Amino acid sequence: MPRLTGGQIVVDFLIREGVEKVFAVPGHGNTALVDAFVDRKDEIEVVPAMHEQGAAHMADGYYRATGKVAACCTSIGPGATNTLTGLTTAFADSQPFLLITGAVHTYMENHGVLQEIDRPHGNNFPRMAEPVVKRWWQPSRVDQLSTVLAQAFNTMYEGRRGPVLLDIPQDLQAEYGEYEPEETRRRRAHGRPGGDPERIAEAARLLAGARRPVILAGGGVIASGAGAELLAVAERLGAPVTHSFMGKGAFPADHDLYAWPCGDMGSVPGNGVTRSADVILAVGCRFSDRITSSYKPGVTFSIPGTKLVQIDIDGFEIGRNYPAEVGVVGDAKASLGALLGELNTLGDTPDWRSSEYFAELQDLKAQWEEHLRPMRTTDHLPMTNSRAMVEIREALPREGILVTDSSNPANQAFNEFPVYGPRTNIVAGGMSGIGFGLPAAIGAQAAVGDRPVLAMVGDGSFLQTGTELATAVMLGLPLVVVVLNNGGWEAIKDLQINLFGEERQIVSGWTTKDGKPYFADITAFARSLGCTAERVEDPAELADAVRRAFATPGPVVIEAMSAHELPWTEMHPTGWWDITVPAYHGPTRDEYVVQRGF
Repeated sequence: MPRLTGGQIVVDFLIREGVEKVFAVPGHGNTALVDAFVDRKDEIEVVPAMHEQGAAHMADGYYRATGKVAACCTSIGPGATNTLTGLTTAFADSQPFLLITGAVHTYMENHGVLQEIDRPHGNNFPRMAEPVVKRWWQPSRVDQLSTVLAQAFNTMYEGRRGPVLLDIPQDLQAEYGEYEPEETRRRRAHGRPGGDPERIAEAARLLAGARRPVILAGGGVIASGAGAELLAVAERLGAPVTHSFMGKGAFPADHDLYAWPCGDMGSVPGNGVTRSADVILAVGCRFSDRITSSYKPGVTFSIPGTKLVQIDIDGFEIGRNYPAEVGVVGDAKASLGALLGELNTLGDTPDWRSSEYFAELQDLKAQWEEHLRPMRTTDHLPMTNSRAMVEIREALPREGILVTDSSNPANQAFNEFPVYGPRTNIVAGGMSGIGFGLPAAIGAQAAVGDRPVLAMVGDGSFLQTGTELATAVMLGLPLVVVVLNNGGWEAIKDLQINLFGEERQIVSGWTTKDGKPYFADITAFARSLGCTAERVEDPAELADAVRRAFATPGPVVIEAMSAHELPWTEMHPTGWWDITVPAYHGPTRDEYVVQRGF
């Protein structure tokens, strides 16, 4: 039996699991572990990040683009705690990655050594991470490492996926221990849980008898690779397909049954079909406030009234926010495949293209296009986000990957930017963490090679994690980053104005000490880190700038000067979102309370 250090065991195990990239920030707490990668550098790549939050987002983005797990490796103390936003983002969206952090030597635990979190327990970082990982391990002996690593990968992959934490004391990284490699498949669950056949049959009968069926696709469809099954079920029923933030890309936007998204930032067709449906099939969707219009009855959903068939890998989600007529606990791909089989026993496929329901859907989609048209076609300067997205979509190849994070760019991409396949739309859906976009795009680009990846973020997002461009430069990644620069937290500024009045905006619009508007020079900053960069002010020039960027070696940043005043910064909400109004705002508060869903 070979004797390896703990660090060598970790590296060998990762290679055997097929892990190709480790996004890392080195420190004294993981030095021995990082050293073990040196002798295996031809088999696994250590990618340098500038900040631990960025490293975690990179590992997350890597998985979202490919469905292949990456690792993130950081030091002890602040090196570990800086990953918490990245962990939380991945956990909320059920995205797996392996976080490996350094920890206090076992023989010095509870001494309060440098960077130890020692109250109320020694070596206590894992308890900070506990709410946002599926499971964590802090081994105390080298010979435990292979077992906990096997458990870590099994935990990431089984059921509802998510990140895990392995917190390794520094002495374990450096000391020898016995290690017997084994076939990792023997430690893994096999097959897909397909759901109770009786419940599948019941769901099929209910859907086959529906007059106005609708399918709501969530992130679970993409996680399970169920796009083909989703398409087949939709075409078997003639059901419009809408989606959540995480479900965008599960169904092609140019399909006749595509209904665009639903929710507060949904669309005219998306909310139109969901609130009037008689049966909704929801797959891998947790019914968050964003896609339910904060649960206000009749805005996005009319449940109960509408009957709900809910399929989810996590039984906790069945009936959590709406009562389910039929609840199926199972993998989306297996369950949809079984559902399709049952539907095919219940008669022929209806001629849905000649139905009034299909004609109604096409009319709603035409209304949505007309609603978006003014902001999409205007030559107003600074450019609207809507116009910018039209130009970017024109230049981004069909198979290209769009990465956003939060605020206006992400919300408007959700209901305006068409995508055509799974894993081509990456967004921080559940946490909506600003600063996610750029590092996640770096992780995605590192995963897919020369396939086009474009990050579309605001200046607020960019200024949180823009230093990660240094990683993209060092790797020579052909990443394109479009920064919509409007000089502030525009989504929040508009929210303040719309809710409380023009005179109530605070902090959100950036100014210098003398009150002049402040715009960061994104182009100069990007160039200082070694990127090719240019500023674009005319929207008619943006598509060509994006094409040039894709044809340019290495990372390219395009600073697109965008609108920063209402009405040109308005988004396109068609639902309602519960943003609280203080009691001292009188009639505005009263109107808000009347609208609440609870």
